[in-house]
Amino acid sequence: MSADLSTDSERPELAGRDPQFIRTMLPRLWLAATLWFRAEVDGFRNVPDEPVLFVGNHSGGANIPDTFVFVLAYNTYFTVTGRPLYALAHEVVTRMPILGSLSRKMGVVPADPDVAAAIFEQGASALVYPGGDVEALRPSRDRNKIVFDGRQGFLKLAHTAGVKIVPVVATGGQDTFYVLNDGRRMAQLLRFDKLLRIKSVPLSISVPWGLLPGDLPHIPLPAKIRIQVLKPIDLHERFGDEPDWDAAYEYVTSVMQTGLSRLASKTVLPLVG
Repeated sequence: MSADLSTDSERPELAGRDPQFIRTMLPRLWLAATLWFRAEVDGFRNVPDEPVLFVGNHSGGANIPDTFVFVLAYNTYFTVTGRPLYALAHEVVTRMPILGSLSRKMGVVPADPDVAAAIFEQGASALVYPGGDVEALRPSRDRNKIVFDGRQGFLKLAHTAGVKIVPVVATGGQDTFYVLNDGRRMAQLLRFDKLLRIKSVPLSISVPWGLLPGDLPHIPLPAKIRIQVLKPIDLHERFGDEPDWDAAYEYVTSVMQTGLSRLASKTVLPLVG
């Protein structure tokens, strides 16, 4: 499926995506993801030939392994010259040394409604993780739960832009390190939620940091990552021009939880896959 679209935009955030860099790095990065994470991505046949909002569950803390696996798989399946894909992420990710530069070149941009609108205006697709850091840093015991924390902005974004939602569920990312507790209370006590827009500061265990409040880029454990792309959801068709947002939220998250639970049933043991 080829869209042969221009990626020029007045938004400076979108200018960071580098098709030539993606084309050069794609074979080696996908090989690394295949060897280290034994990555499996299925369901791209469900993606319509039009701009869409991919909505995923988020895992893996600061490393966002599921994001990189999905972006690599998307560019492999649809090719670099096909419809561009941008992943909306917390600005902490795009500002990180080394990882931030790599992510921007791969199409990761700050999660901002104006940036998302510009993505759709140029005919590209966007990938968003509504759960953000709360979901990416959820306790390991909740590894197979959708945790969007009641956030409905992604629904309003898709509805306003007139694009379909394509749910994406993933397992394995939360097995690349270990999270002991829910860190939302600690983030509030430290006022990180107000000062840094960081909503969760749990205790985590990772390589090489060991026990750490929150999470830093770490060496991910070689957990098997599985990703399934589900069938698209047309909010206008299902909920009309003035949706009941709570009902829409409940519907999308329930569809995703069913898909995630089904995908998780394939895992025999955490880390092993």
